Amino acid sequence: MIRGNSWTPAEEAWLREVYPHHFNDEVAAMHAEAFPDRPRRTHKAVNSRAKVLGLRKADGFDRAARAKEKRRTTWPPERVEWLRGFAPGHDIYEIIDEFERLYGIKLSKYAMKNAKQRYGAKSGTNVGQFQKGQEPPNKGKSWDEMGVSERARANIRRTQFKRGDVPQNGAAIPLGSERVDPDGYVYVKTSMLSSRPCKNDCWTLKHRVVYEQHNGPIPDGYMVVFADHDNRNFDPVNLVAVPRDLWAVINKRSIAYWDADSLRTAMLIAKVDRARYAAQKRPRKCRKCGEEFEARFPNQRTCDSCLGR
Repeated sequence: MIRGNSWTPAEEAWLREVYPHHFNDEVAAMHAEAFPDRPRRTHKAVNSRAKVLGLRKADGFDRAARAKEKRRTTWPPERVEWLRGFAPGHDIYEIIDEFERLYGIKLSKYAMKNAKQRYGAKSGTNVGQFQKGQEPPNKGKSWDEMGVSERARANIRRTQFKRGDVPQNGAAIPLGSERVDPDGYVYVKTSMLSSRPCKNDCWTLKHRVVYEQHNGPIPDGYMVVFADHDNRNFDPVNLVAVPRDLWAVINKRSIAYWDADSLRTAMLIAKVDRARYAAQKRPRKCRKCGEEFEARFPNQRTCDSCLGR
């Protein structure tokens, strides 16, 4: 015995044929036309019965694309043509007002933005952005001219950030605090305020601080290196100031070092290497024309003029 709201074998056979190629709400509407004498099926009922029967959507049935196409509102060709012609040189608010005047439909900012993107209509304007040379509307105006109330003025004075004030998140961290960066180097907080605006120099590398405490200021063009490659060994003997140009040669040549003495020896090797390279580029005579020329690379024996010929 089949209950009044149960699926009959005929309905199930029909569902097996239709379900793989249509959305559930479409199946529900088609069921009402195919079985007018049977109870109406909602999309949830269709989905539930399909699970009981083990039905799946057919291969290639793109739910996202079909749903997006189903939700999309297609504009008539004449409106699309108008939008593409009117959009250049007009911001989105002007387009919305003109669209409402012509067609009597008030679209939201996002609906018009989506329509412009969908139909390839570009305005070429930057709404809301300051243009070059544009001045803010409140420039040079007093609080009286802007109509700021006394209560608002008192609140502004109470909460505004004054020169010399320390931010709350900075004041909570005392001087001498340490932190470790992602590369494993230790920083020490040496100041509560930066030396100048837009520069974050409240934190200094700890090995530089230790070096300056024992050896004085670091010369310009120098960097402090851990002689034993351990960036947690802050022994003053382990910290060596190395000129940056020599440090580049040490890295390029992969000159080995393992303590302070070997690092100083590596610096001497790098200095000799730089002097040798400079000597190899001294002015020389061209082996073809005999004219003296400045070499561009160490092994150059022919001047540029002869090379060009």
